[in-house]
Amino acid sequence: MPCVFCHEPRDAGALIFEDEKLAVILHSDWAVRGHAMIVWKQHVENVADLAPDDYAHFAAIHQRVEKALLDVAHADRAILLKLGIVTPHLHLHIYPVSASLDRPRVMEIIDGRTVDAMSDEQRTTFIDELRQRLA
Repeated sequence: MPCVFCHEPRDAGALIFEDEKLAVILHSDWAVRGHAMIVWKQHVENVADLAPDDYAHFAAIHQRVEKALLDVAHADRAILLKLGIVTPHLHLHIYPVSASLDRPRVMEIIDGRTVDAMSDEQRTTFIDELRQRLA
């Protein structure tokens, strides 16, 4: 099975930002409002595989995207997850969440047992606002 991020990253969700080195995609599961992934375009598995300049670029975009996600989602903190078990291609999940969530609730989100109850119109508005912040 081909790597979704090498073959067609838009199959994983809505593209909200892209440059020559990486893409930012809102995950199609909508486990929480703003569940996003920062995807390195070159097929590598780990941050350790990046050259120092590439890592600096990844980190700078991560900071910028996380701030925008927290603002637009009206969230207090970001849960970060990098596994690569299902798709062994470097991508970092960002889950904007409330600071009041306890561990079991966070684990439900990470396990994909939740879905944000936004309408299609609300999702479109959310995506548009996020794209504007990252433009």
